[in-house]
Order: sequence, then structure tokens, then C-alpha cells
Amino acid sequence: MAPAVQSDRRMIMFVDMESYSKNDDMGQFHAQSNFQKIMREAADLCGLDRSGWTTQASGDGEFAIFPPGTSEPRIVAELVPAMDRVLRDHNRQAADQARIRMRVALHQGLIAPAENGFAGRAVVTAARLVDAEPVREALASFPDAAVALIVSAAIHRDVVCQSYSGIRPDRFRQVRVEVKSFVDQAWVFVPDENVNSSPSVLVADGPGDSSGRGGKARRPTAGPSGGSRFNFGSVTNNGPTVYGDHGRAYGSRAAWREDEERER
Repeated sequence: MAPAVQSDRRMIMFVDMESYSKNDDMGQFHAQSNFQKIMREAADLCGLDRSGWTTQASGDGEFAIFPPGTSEPRIVAELVPAMDRVLRDHNRQAADQARIRMRVALHQGLIAPAENGFAGRAVVTAARLVDAEPVREALASFPDAAVALIVSAAIHRDVVCQSYSGIRPDRFRQVRVEVKSFVDQAWVFVPDENVNSSPSVLVADGPGDSSGRGGKARRPTAGPSGGSRFNFGSVTNNGPTVYGDHGRAYGSRAAWREDEERER
């Protein structure tokens, strides 16, 4: 008879340092040391007891489970911005190779202790979110930022949308996450920045369905006069448009059809 699995519903966090593997051995040693110091300082700023977290180190970051009763709005509204402030201060005084930037994913759900860590769909979801391309793009879009956050649909619905603790839902951007076989909707946020002003992070088009699959990422659509219209959050452009140093110019139906065919 298989042993009973004891699951608890908890809030969880994945943190991953950007470009950690590019460091040499000593660089990785110092990055790990600085990471622990930064996390302790950020928690202290919020009055959170980090010693009460259950953590699993990964070298370039960590997986954290918050204690029962932890305020989810407090993690979103206070801890993540505090991490950003501490990191920005660190980076201003650090050499280029010693700068630290982080991707953070927040989710909540049932998790259970297992032989090699923790098990549960919630753990997999958070791991996929922190590795998703939209949160990487969000961090890359703001060079001065130190943290980019991605939250699951559950955290967005229960915490962000309710505007707890002064959270501004309008500063979160809906995105489509596709990592391995995982497909879902999520929302990205960059402290002290407006991620909706960045054209490089494509919004998701429509809500996810009951199977857990998210809606398709929004694509260029033909304008009323035969030109092209592009929607990037609150920005709408009509006619030929190029984004980025290596951007592709769209402005004709032929170019649009060519990309549609390539994606099929």
C-alpha cells in the first residue's frame, strides 16, 4: 500500500539569478554569498523572518516555501520591491561582473515533502514561470531594474486584482508562458517601472481555457486600409514598424503571411 501523501497549501517562490553561469568559479562563489546577504536584508526590511522559510538552494537561486499564515499581499507588495531596492543599491557599488539581477516567480498551491525535495503541480508551475521567456524579456527591457516578477493566474486573481497593500494591477502585464509542455497565462511586473510601456514583451490574447492552456500571444493584424496594426499593451502602431536593433519591419500583407506560415 502506497504511503499517504501529506499536502499543504502554501505560497511558494522561485528566484533565479540572471547570467549566473557566465561567471567564473570565484564569480559564482561571490554571487552565491551576495545572494544570501541580499535575501536576508530584503526580508529584514519587510519585517519577515527568513529563518522560518523552507528553502532549497539551487546555486543560482532558490526555491522557497513560506510558513503557513504568511500574507500573500505582503510578499507581492513588500518583499519583491524590497529585493529590487537592495539589489539596485548593491549594483550601484559593484563592478559590472559582480552585478546581480533576478527573476522571481510567485505561485500558491498544494505541495508535499518528497524524497528529493518537494512534489506537487504547484512546484512545477512556479519552476516553469521563473524560466519563462516573458519574464526574461521584462528584465531585459529595463537595464536599470534589478528584479522582474512573474505571478501565476492564481496570485494575480486573488492578490493583484484585489489591490491589496497598494498593489497596482495596471502595472502588471498579462503574458503567455510556454516552457516545455507547460502552457498557461501569467502576469509580469518590474518594480518602479511600467512594463506595459515596453513593446518587447508580447501580451497574451484572451484567457486560458479549462484545460490549462493559455490564449495565443497577440500577433500583428491587418488594419482597415490594408496596412498593419500592432498592439503592444497600451501602444498601438499603424503601418510599417520596426522594434529593436534587429527588428523585423511589418507593413505589408506579404510579410505578415510569411511569418504566419513560418509558425505553423
